[in-house]
Amino acid sequence: MRKLFAGLVLLGVCSCTTTPAPRSATPSMVVFFAEKSAALEPADADIIAHAASLAKASPEAPVVVRGWTDSGGSPQADILLSQQRAQRVADALVADGVLVSRISRQGRGQTHDDPGVESRRVEIRVGNQ
Repeated sequence: MRKLFAGLVLLGVCSCTTTPAPRSATPSMVVFFAEKSAALEPADADIIAHAASLAKASPEAPVVVRGWTDSGGSPQADILLSQQRAQRVADALVADGVLVSRISRQGRGQTHDDPGVESRRVEIRVGNQ
């Protein structure tokens, strides 16, 4: 929607102005999962390698791994699945050279900070929250 709005402003269709969205100072990478699965796919390796590279370039920065699920199971089962997803991603980061002591893992279950975002995911954040 923001791109469409910005495009309309550039084309002169809309005479109003907009301010750019604030950029996050903390880079976030996202790994998506199949329904009811905590298995990583081969394509996830590039995302995890990028996150590991950022973490290794900033050795003092914390690394936070947060997992979510959709509402397909019971709340208890979804918490467990989201924890398993976060653990899989954390294990992959460690395999790519990130110290385990720098990584905090959180399983958020069905909770959604932003309802418009894909549910079956793990976010990797490198830096201050």
